[in-house]
Amino acid sequence: MDEALNLESRRKIYQFISENPGTYLREMERGLTMQPGLLSYHLEYLERRGLVKSEDEGYIRRYFPAERFRQRDRWIVSLLRQESPRKILMHLLLEGSTTFQELQNSVGISKSTLSYHLKKLTSSGIIRSARSERELSYVIDNPEEVADLLIILQESLESDAVDHFVDIWRKLGR
Repeated sequence: MDEALNLESRRKIYQFISENPGTYLREMERGLTMQPGLLSYHLEYLERRGLVKSEDEGYIRRYFPAERFRQRDRWIVSLLRQESPRKILMHLLLEGSTTFQELQNSVGISKSTLSYHLKKLTSSGIIRSARSERELSYVIDNPEEVADLLIILQESLESDAVDHFVDIWRKLGR
């Protein structure tokens, strides 16, 4: 590991990824003010040396410190770094089982966007749906797992809503 981090630029990249798990190339470019070609070269080097792992999420490749996250955790972190899925998951963590309409009112996104994200979260096994009377309701399959990852990401997300969630979650003693 020491040899791979001999260069200051690689140490900065590794530190940035450690502090911002699930970050992607453009975020690193802005945060580190590095050229994309140089950044890509060093990211590939760190990945070959086993210090960094990456996950493709559609058109975005997200980077993680290799030793900190399992594959499922990396997927959840990728979702939590996106505003709409994060809002959905935070609502479900705090409120528990919630209907589509309640989620739409709380999260404030269009029906089609909410439907898209719910389908993605359901197919990945992070949330599940259950029919109660006439409506589907949604609940997180393993809320402690999601909350723990959200707490880990708190500093890198810079969101008042995330800070508020973490405060409430801790007060609930979970």
